Amino acid sequence: MIIDKGSGYLNFEIKLLNIKKITLTKFNSLQIFQFLRYGTFFLISILLAKIAILYQHEYGLHMVAQYENLLLVSSSLTFFWVSAICNTLIPYYNNADPEKKKKVLFNTFVLLLLFSMIAAIGVVIIGVKDGRDQNLFNMFALVVLLNTPTYITDYIFYLRERYRSLIVWGTVTNLAQIILLCLPLFFKQSLNLAINLLLVLSLFKFNYTIILLMKYSTISVQTRMSKDFLMKAMPIMFSILLAGSMEYINSYIVKYNFPEEQFAIFRYGARELPIFLIFANSLSNIFSGEIARYNSEGKIDEALHKLKRSGVKLMRWMFPLSILLMFVSPYMFKYLYNDEFIEGYKIFNIYLLLIISRMLFPQTVIMGLMKNRIFYLISTNYLVINGLLVFWFIFLFGISGIAYATVISYLIEKIMLVIYCRMEGINLSRYTVISEYLIYSAVTILAFYVSLNFQLPI
Repeated sequence: MIIDKGSGYLNFEIKLLNIKKITLTKFNSLQIFQFLRYGTFFLISILLAKIAILYQHEYGLHMVAQYENLLLVSSSLTFFWVSAICNTLIPYYNNADPEKKKKVLFNTFVLLLLFSMIAAIGVVIIGVKDGRDQNLFNMFALVVLLNTPTYITDYIFYLRERYRSLIVWGTVTNLAQIILLCLPLFFKQSLNLAINLLLVLSLFKFNYTIILLMKYSTISVQTRMSKDFLMKAMPIMFSILLAGSMEYINSYIVKYNFPEEQFAIFRYGARELPIFLIFANSLSNIFSGEIARYNSEGKIDEALHKLKRSGVKLMRWMFPLSILLMFVSPYMFKYLYNDEFIEGYKIFNIYLLLIISRMLFPQTVIMGLMKNRIFYLISTNYLVINGLLVFWFIFLFGISGIAYATVISYLIEKIMLVIYCRMEGINLSRYTVISEYLIYSAVTILAFYVSLNFQLPI
């Protein structure tokens, strides 16, 4: 795509990244951006673990636990509605006429801002009840208030097909986040100072978002449109809340039932590598929009075929990568983090089994068809099943039981969504290469069993 060099926005982008020769598309640009975002969180976790070594052992783990606690609280109050609004925005925007598209962008920002205010208040209240780090919670509440609405900036660049601007924006802001958080801690400054610097970054991002909205959107609050948008987003929001809440509930269970050190170890182990989330989520987001567009033109088979083709390509290297990581994860945790966190690899290996569920994309088809109401029922079932399994497995396997319960429950949810798609006349074979999927899944489970029983010396 040709960039308008006279626009005055991010004109330094090509020189900064030197990506002139890279062809960015709506498919790979979102994946690269998600890699930058998730990669930042992953890199920060590594850097904090290394920085913790500079302190005395007890304080180092305490500092990491403090930061993980802030992330846990803020994420648990924002993850479901941010994901739902962003997932709804792409197909909703693609179905709108040019003038309505401008109004959609601004009203989406308004919704994000309103929800951010509620979440920020929630962070303050939890900080008061926590009592120990109330000042940290108050400052982080302001970060949530200012930073969360800026998610619309990512989608303004993406939906306006300014793909290089999207990558530059992600590079600059995520690099700034790493520096402003980790550099003060490296010089043994307080976590409070680091959070204050993140607040400055959030204020910059918020102001830049306002500038983009003034250029690319129509500044007009559309109550009817916002209600219609929320009606489309609410089933997804409810689904993500129920399905994703167990991840946070699990962390709270560990926090209040295990020592602080175990909480930090669990949080480090109970996360997937960014690359898995990036490609699975971005593929789903992109093709939900594609299915919506092709379906409106009566060409849904073409969209499903494209999803099937892209899905099998992803499968052919994500499954082997997961298998490889099962055997090298002890070394990753030893050398990327430090000896205090090494036990987290056992939780990490269990979470690698989530790749089996992530390579199924029935939710993509459902969102593309705007049949979102089914998420209410299926996600409720998921929450009940996951809750029962967690409390059962925690007595059988300890902390590892929480991870096993998550993997099994998530697979059951995907199977239910596959069944619903079949009821809508869309069989699994239309958007998944079933034979390869089953073979890869079986080999992955076998590799996990081998990694448990034949561990290489660390």
